[in-house]
Amino acid sequence: SSPSTALTSHILVESSADAAKLKEEIKNNARTFGKMAKLHSKCPSGKAENGSLGWINEGDMVPPFDKAVFDPRNGLNEVIGPLRTQFGWHLIWIHERVIQK
Repeated sequence: SSPSTALTSHILVESSADAAKLKEEIKNNARTFGKMAKLHSKCPSGKAENGSLGWINEGDMVPPFDKAVFDPRNGLNEVIGPLRTQFGWHLIWIHERVIQK
């Protein structure tokens, strides 16, 4: 059976304060999320693709990130986070998600 998968974007910054400030500015607006990813994300995906990671499969990312993306309580098309991983602080945007039971 195929794994659960999600079309995901993120913004990676160094502090929870930076992440919280961006979250407030974005206000669940997809276009603003992309713009802020381009301007502020420390991840190469931010600069190149407005933060897009494309379709990721469950298990592809570090556990806290993975868990947030595939938790059905986290909605689509809204800012999730700030979330901490070993890379820094993330804001996550889930465009689409297919959960395999």
